[in-house]
Parts: sequence; C-alpha cells; structure tokens
Amino acid sequence: MFSTASGDFAAAKTIDMKKIFSNQRGFALLNVVFLTLITSFAATILLNAVPRAKNPQSTLRLTALYVANEQFAQLESLAAAGNLNAGSYSFRGLPEDLTTENAGAPITFKVTTHVTSNGNLRNVSVKVSWTFNGKDFELASERMMRVVEPN
Repeated sequence: MFSTASGDFAAAKTIDMKKIFSNQRGFALLNVVFLTLITSFAATILLNAVPRAKNPQSTLRLTALYVANEQFAQLESLAAAGNLNAGSYSFRGLPEDLTTENAGAPITFKVTTHVTSNGNLRNVSVKVSWTFNGKDFELASERMMRVVEPN
C-alpha cells in the first residue's frame, strides 16, 4: 500500500504515466503528416475545379475535340476498308456523345464532315460547333487519310 504522506504514491503514479507515454512517441507527428496529406489533396482538387466552374468553355472545347477525334476514328476505319469516298458525312459515333451537361445545362454539338479526294488520299475536314450562353463556338480540324484499294 502506498501512503500519500511518504510520497510513494506520487512516485508510483509518475512511473506508470511514463510507461504509458513512452509507447506513444511519434503518434502526434504521424497525425500531423496524415492531416497535411489529406488537406493537400483536398486543396489540389478544389484548385483544379475552380477554373472549370468559372469558365466551362475549356471543358466544352475538350469535349468537342473528343467528338472530332471520334469522327476521325470512324472515318479512318472506312478508309481502311476502302469505303471512304468524297462528300459529306454525318456523325458516325454514338448519338449520346453529341450531348453533354458539363456546363450545368445540356449542350448539343453539331458535327460537319467534308471529304475531298485526290487519288487514294482523302482530305478530311471535321467541324464541331456548339452554342453556350448565346454565343456560337466552333472547333475545326483536318487530317489526310489514305484509302486502301482492294487488290
């Protein structure tokens, strides 16, 4: 038994507390490191989202580029099969690719494709247009494709 008059009880309590805290070294530092990591990831995500929320035009331009590349890919498969002829083509991808709601309101893209011929080469022009906030926008791109001729 410990008596408080002799001070043995206080010494025993101090020793027990030292044992308890001796196993907890570095715990606070680990908490700070994880909290810093989590906070930095959240800040990075928010800082990347703010410009897109203020100006969705970059997101719409990227979507238009995707639609144009999809049209080129579809026409390249026609050229590989020897079926790409001069003229105009409608969008050959999935119809749902022409609509997006990235800007908070539905935006519909229109695709215009014109192919000219020079021997077995085809000059393909793709224009993707859309309207946002009452303004018209357009992305134009061209590629040269070679048509495989059947043997």
